[in-house]
Amino acid sequence: MACDIGQANLNLGDCYALNEQQAVKDVYTDPSVLVNLIVRNIFIVAGIILFFLVIYAGYLFITGNVKGKDKAKEVLTAALAGFLVMFAAYWIIQIIKVVTGADIPI
Repeated sequence: MACDIGQANLNLGDCYALNEQQAVKDVYTDPSVLVNLIVRNIFIVAGIILFFLVIYAGYLFITGNVKGKDKAKEVLTAALAGFLVMFAAYWIIQIIKVVTGADIPI
């Protein structure tokens, strides 16, 4: 099907292409496939951010005075709280997979 934007029945899955041979609809057959890809990448990015926040908190702790140390504790506490939320979300999904038998590819 040609992508004629003047057409009333335009199928965006056919029109958007990842490369010359593949349309988006061929790779992402279901919205859940795209959501799973996004969630996996969010976990990776969050882990990288956590790493840099811990390094930043350590830097503040080493180089700072009393205020710097308090700021470092706040940054580290926030980073660890975020990590615990991510960790809990991951394991809640794993428990749901076991209990329901759902195929959640995370």
